[in-house]
Amino acid sequence: MSKAQYYQQLSSVIDNALLHLYCQIAITERFVPIAQRNTILSRFLKPKIKNAHYKIIKGDIKRMALIGQRPGGNIEAKLNELRKMTMEYKDKMNGAQHLYDLLNHLFDDHGFDSRLFDNDKPTEKEVIYIREDHLENCFELDGQQIAPISLCIQFKKNTPDMLLALINNTSLFIAEVKEYNADNQQAHILLHPINKNNTHRL
Repeated sequence: MSKAQYYQQLSSVIDNALLHLYCQIAITERFVPIAQRNTILSRFLKPKIKNAHYKIIKGDIKRMALIGQRPGGNIEAKLNELRKMTMEYKDKMNGAQHLYDLLNHLFDDHGFDSRLFDNDKPTEKEVIYIREDHLENCFELDGQQIAPISLCIQFKKNTPDMLLALINNTSLFIAEVKEYNADNQQAHILLHPINKNNTHRL
């Protein structure tokens, strides 16, 4: 799993834990002390330790839950501290790093190889191709994405919708099919950047 996915999953658990806490606090008119807040958060976090979906951040979740057992421990304060850290990481991430992480994820977790397109070599099915000259126009010198990234692929067993879902689920890009030839199952897919404040396409 890439750093981006690690921080994305960690951020999701933190946000959900804090949301759960504040929803619990909202339904009571009484002041909720730190000890009780620790109990609420610990009960929310502990089941996730054994959940295979969170195996990459299992150690982080365990450490969060254990904070409440220490004298003066404050899980809520730690979650807010970690949330700030994950947000800072997301802000530093640039488009070039996102593309690297996406291609690694598609290969490691879903078997989609990726290569630079070469006019002198035949293309293979189920391989994602990217034009090197096109990449040069997609990023500024600091790595920020300024134009959609083009991906080309000819499917054999998979479908454009399936690949789009895999890409969009990473929250690294917004993917759309620009063109699709159903006869030979060739697709041209565009990757649009995700703005940190809102979702938009270039």
